[in-house]
Amino acid sequence: MKNVIVFSIGPNVYAVELGWIREVFTLAHVTPVPHAPSAIAGVVNFRGSILSILDIRGLHGNVAGATQGESALLLEVDRCQAALRAGTIDEVSSLIADPISGEFVDSRHRPVTLLDPPELFDAAMNNRSLPNQSMASHEK
Repeated sequence: MKNVIVFSIGPNVYAVELGWIREVFTLAHVTPVPHAPSAIAGVVNFRGSILSILDIRGLHGNVAGATQGESALLLEVDRCQAALRAGTIDEVSSLIADPISGEFVDSRHRPVTLLDPPELFDAAMNNRSLPNQSMASHEK
């Protein structure tokens, strides 16, 4: 069982373990960054600090983007912080592995992709895309 924040971006449902999350906040004005890696949706001023905004779509090789008013998770990995575009926060809960499929499911029994923040940060910093299975933590 893993304690997580579950969020959705369009039809996709994701989760991040609470231990990686420092804060949940609403994006203010998002400033695009020309020639940034594909996973960077822009930057945001958060309490006087400029944070990069990571977008899962960009990590799949799609166009990244974030808009003012969306939710974001302030993640910290090895004392490095970035905002992860979270779209809509669905719940704070515990994920359990479905006994039949072995996939993680949320309280509504929806399949959830459990994201691995160190892998997300590494991919964003090295400007590489991730296949679906690489984004998930494989611990169950």
